[in-house]
Amino acid sequence: MGFEYKIITKLHQKQISEVQQLLEQNHIFDKKYEFDNKLFWDFRKPGNKGKMPNISVAFESDGIYICRHEGGFVWKNLENVKTYMESENVSYEILDYQE
Repeated sequence: MGFEYKIITKLHQKQISEVQQLLEQNHIFDKKYEFDNKLFWDFRKPGNKGKMPNISVAFESDGIYICRHEGGFVWKNLENVKTYMESENVSYEILDYQE
């Protein structure tokens, strides 16, 4: 368990594909895998040799789920996704499950 967020948004399939490509180009991208019928992207900072990644991301019907296993700001190390969404004029709302 970590700090969980959802970026509530509606993305077109092309936008989803482009965001997924951005995730895989991230310098701390570790692996993509399927769990519980969902695809996850895991991110691991250098030096993290533990079982848990630093960040896990999954796409859901109502947006993008983010779990920050180490805590921290929702966009930290995912700034390129935020920049993409702003450049595409994608409206979104951040749901902080800790609140």
